[in-house]
Amino acid sequence: MSHRVLRVAVCFAAFLLALQAWRSWVLLASYDQGIFQQVLWNSLQGHPFESTLSSQLSTNVIHAGELPSVDYERLGQHFTPTLLLWAPLLALIGGASLPLVQVGLITAAGLTLHRLAYGLLPERTANWLTYGFFAGNALIGPTLGNYTDLCQLPLAVFMLMLGLLEHRRWWTIGAALWIPWIREDTGVLLVAVGLWLLLRQRERWPLAMALIAWGGGWVLICTNLLMPLFSDDNAKRFMVENFGQYLGGEGSSSSLGMVGQALRQPLLLLQQIMDPPGQTLLYLLGHALPFLFVPLLSLDTWLFAGPSLLGLFLAQGANDPLSITIRYTLLVVPGFALGALFWWQRRPNPTPNQKTRLAWGGALYLSLLLTVSSNPHRSLSFLIPDSVDPWVYSAPWRQWQHGAAARNSLAVIPSNASVAANTPLVPLLARREVLVRFPFATSYLDRSTNPREVDWIAVDLQQLDHYSVAFRGDWKQLRNSRSWLAAHRYSHPVQAINDGVVVLQRNGALHSDLETALDQQLGQPLPADPRRRS
Repeated sequence: MSHRVLRVAVCFAAFLLALQAWRSWVLLASYDQGIFQQVLWNSLQGHPFESTLSSQLSTNVIHAGELPSVDYERLGQHFTPTLLLWAPLLALIGGASLPLVQVGLITAAGLTLHRLAYGLLPERTANWLTYGFFAGNALIGPTLGNYTDLCQLPLAVFMLMLGLLEHRRWWTIGAALWIPWIREDTGVLLVAVGLWLLLRQRERWPLAMALIAWGGGWVLICTNLLMPLFSDDNAKRFMVENFGQYLGGEGSSSSLGMVGQALRQPLLLLQQIMDPPGQTLLYLLGHALPFLFVPLLSLDTWLFAGPSLLGLFLAQGANDPLSITIRYTLLVVPGFALGALFWWQRRPNPTPNQKTRLAWGGALYLSLLLTVSSNPHRSLSFLIPDSVDPWVYSAPWRQWQHGAAARNSLAVIPSNASVAANTPLVPLLARREVLVRFPFATSYLDRSTNPREVDWIAVDLQQLDHYSVAFRGDWKQLRNSRSWLAAHRYSHPVQAINDGVVVLQRNGALHSDLETALDQQLGQPLPADPRRRS
């Protein structure tokens, strides 16, 4: 292993872990981080995969108007059995476990890529490929975000390729079992590897067909048979939200049904693949930039990344699937890295010359510059404003003080109490049986399906006020939070208030000084609606 690559990997891990720690302290980690913590915490208590936070995103709550349920099992939304691997670490070090796992797995993936490349290419070329991997906006962006199961995918794919190319049977079997258990859709990567084997190593066609059958078959079994055992979310929410344009107004569909409907509309399929052309092109260029664009010239790239890209191009939804900094890019990153690797392997001279290295270095710096300027997941908000017009910026020491104040307020909430908290506070309170997102819910269904109100309310009015001048989602939450607090003053007395972080207890003790402080907070004028300003 090259000492330079090791230094780059250590710097990558240290820098990203520091930013993850910063995000957590200043309340920039958000809802998904809380979901994963609650799922793992409940699993440790003997209730695997249960989460009231995840229930709040279910079709029963969103479409049928039901209350979030304590016994809702997240496997109906995403089938992620490997998530339980991290439960002991959560028990050991708490909320820090998930950022540590995410950054650790991504760093290990880069080192595994170097090990793979070192066996096929000159050391200098293997080093540069690894630099490109670590410098990609498509890698750094999602790694700085909330935990995602997909952070396991690059390492698993590179281990599979290492096993295949070096004929390591147990590496191949282990990685082939690991990949589809990461998430219900990650078996597509096994299909991609199988297609690559069929083309590049035809004599291994039985193994290729086995990978295709296992990966594709698991996706079909998981989405059509296993996930419906837990809930209707895949059929009634995800298929409709992501692929509703092919369903003709139907309110529910299986994955097989959606594929059948889409194939009967070839013109619409073609339009969705290309539209919007500018964003699609920029997305591909963003992935290819840290590898000096050579993945775009490599057939291997399209074999490895093509199936995942097709799914992203055909999807729609609230989370833009073509955003370069969100979790879905991790479905594509391994394919672009492998495409670059095999392109260099097939070159007559697989070592980049001085001019190529100069251009490649410029591409790496440009990729890092674009990453910094995009401020992924607000992780660099201590340097970069969240909005320029109107100006939204908070000095780092101010953010640090606010994080400390929030923890001071939340300290009054018992560890086993039921809580409704707004998004910035969710990760700090997630290790409990009952937590719902305020102001969207303040009640839940217990294990006997009886409706109950939460005992505590926690809301960060200061952060909502800070962002509401520029972001309408925060403005609406601030408006609704203030309305709820004003309407429930007598039933929910204030128990703590620090720097705009308010904690109330249902039927709690009355503290006149804290009530006066909340009156002053609620008496401040609501910022203008950002939509009307624009």
